[in-house]
Amino acid sequence: MALNNTGQDYGSLAKFFHWLMFLLLLGAIIGGNLDAAMPDGPEKAQELAIHKSFGVLILMVLSLRLLWKLSNTQPAHVESIPRWQATASTVTHWGLYLLMFAQPLSGILMSQSFGYPVPFFGLFDLPMLVEENKAVAKLVHEAHEIIWILLAAIATAHALAALHHHFVRKNDVLRRMLRRV
Repeated sequence: MALNNTGQDYGSLAKFFHWLMFLLLLGAIIGGNLDAAMPDGPEKAQELAIHKSFGVLILMVLSLRLLWKLSNTQPAHVESIPRWQATASTVTHWGLYLLMFAQPLSGILMSQSFGYPVPFFGLFDLPMLVEENKAVAKLVHEAHEIIWILLAAIATAHALAALHHHFVRKNDVLRRMLRRV
């Protein structure tokens, strides 16, 4: 399997980034919802520190993934799909990138606006980007919640579309991301 993409297929690094992001985002969404349900206290603070660390990791991996995407050939859309579906696919992919960046960035701004640091697995804290401001923090908290719902909905639609192409349309859309890494 080639490291780089080709005009017909994704390379092993693009596939690695895709599935790693899936796992990181799934874990962050599940963890964030479990954290939100916890009563306030030291256990919740510890779990939120882990959640924040994964948010920072997501930003790092996503930045590398975007650099790889922009510096690589992108496989053409499968020829058998209508033009509107190819356009919808492109818009969906860029929308996912936007939301994947917006989610951890809103989390960082929310945490810092509430006056809390953003740790990275106990190794360091991110520099404070904003001053404590509870009113701003509450607004960013709402945005953080809305973004994760949008991200989950669009990622689900993305997965369902891939399954539709595989099982109903019987084309290579899904197989191109599943072939051996």
